[in-house]
Amino acid sequence: MKVLFALLFCVFSVYGKILPDYFPQCKKSDPQIEKCILEAIEVLRPKLLNGIPEVNAPALEPFNVPTLKLDRTATNLRLKATIKNMKAYGGSNFKIEKLKLNLNGKYEGQMKLTLPKLSVTADYDVRGSKILTLDISGKGRLRSNFTGITVVAKGAAKVVERDGVEYLQAEKMITKLKIGHGQLSIDDTERPVAATSAAAFFNASPGVVLDILNPLIEESSAAIFKAFFNKVLSAIPLKEILVEDS
Repeated sequence: MKVLFALLFCVFSVYGKILPDYFPQCKKSDPQIEKCILEAIEVLRPKLLNGIPEVNAPALEPFNVPTLKLDRTATNLRLKATIKNMKAYGGSNFKIEKLKLNLNGKYEGQMKLTLPKLSVTADYDVRGSKILTLDISGKGRLRSNFTGITVVAKGAAKVVERDGVEYLQAEKMITKLKIGHGQLSIDDTERPVAATSAAAFFNASPGVVLDILNPLIEESSAAIFKAFFNKVLSAIPLKEILVEDS
């Protein structure tokens, strides 16, 4: 009978496991858990290029955002836009400069990462919008390059139970973002001359425009990060993300 129970335990352990065997795992009690997680990310980096379907992780090259709606009014900015088919190239070249976790009765973390370059293409539809006094309304396709990117992300997660299994769910995400330089080109089907002027203005003073747009960029990147993490976390039981001591 004991042999039968042992056999059943092994069967359920194998078939009940969500993470593929190549996934590194870290112990929650590990005093160097940040180092363990950073090493695990490096092991997984090659697979992140094309995504990991088993855990709902989308491809990083390119990273796709099907639809993004922007609506913000602030000093020197009025923007109402729909961005579709956004593809970002270069995200897989991220480098994590710093990782800090607080797992003492909670699930909180802070991460600083850098990207040498990010190229973004997207379809846009912008209505009734201005940057400073420049009318930027129009519809078309944009291509942009950004370099020297630094992102600091802070987040907190909570434990949720589904069908008797515990999962993590990100409930708060804040990002601070700095972009060293940017270049933009626009193909506008409605106002091509105005779009050319807008692109020329941006390319002549990218720092000025990025400073104005930065709060919106930070808010949007936080929403994208949160959606990304929740998509992955919803597929992996907590006990497989952080292994408890036997």
